[in-house]
Amino acid sequence: MQDFDAAQFQNEYATPLGQSVWGFLNESEIIGRMETASDLGQPALQAIEEQLLEKFEDAILPDRIKQMIGRMVRQIMESRGYEHVTSDVRLNSVPFYKASRYRRRDQETVYLFKNTADPRDMLISSVRNPEFPVLEKGRWAYVNTVTSRLKAQIGYGFDLNVAVAQAAKGPFRHKMARVMRPA
Repeated sequence: MQDFDAAQFQNEYATPLGQSVWGFLNESEIIGRMETASDLGQPALQAIEEQLLEKFEDAILPDRIKQMIGRMVRQIMESRGYEHVTSDVRLNSVPFYKASRYRRRDQETVYLFKNTADPRDMLISSVRNPEFPVLEKGRWAYVNTVTSRLKAQIGYGFDLNVAVAQAAKGPFRHKMARVMRPA
C-alpha cells in the first residue's frame, strides 16, 4: 500500500478515521469492486458505497470526509493504470451524490451517435462533439461511449479496433445491419 498524498486533506487524513478509510480503500476486494465498476463505465465510488457505510456508518457523511475519500479513490485508481475521465457524475445515492468516472489508460474508446429518424444509421467519432453531417430527416443523438469490443461487435455491428483507427481520421457513418428481417 502506497502513502496517501493528502494535500488539502492533511487534517482529515491525520485522524484515526482518515487512516482507517485509507487502509480500507486499499483492500484487494474494495479495489476489485472499484476496477470492475470503472470497467463497466460506472463511477468507482458507486461500487463501494454500501461497504463504506457498513464499516464507517455516519462518520463518512461530512462533505470534507467524502471529498477526501474521492481524492483517495482517484489516487488508488491512477496508481493502478486508470485515468480520470469525468467528475460530478450524478449518483442520486447515499452517502455520495456525485462521483468520478475512470477508465483504463490503454482502453480504446469511440463515441456513438444515432440518427433519430433511422436508428440503424450511426455516426462513430473519436471525440464527443464532432462535426456532424447534415441530415435530411432527424438529428444526431448521443447514444453511448463504446469501450468494449464485445459490445461494439454484438450490440452495434462494428469492430472496435477498426472503428478507432477510422474515427482517428474523422467521424464516419456506420449502417447497422438488421437483426431480424421484416415480416
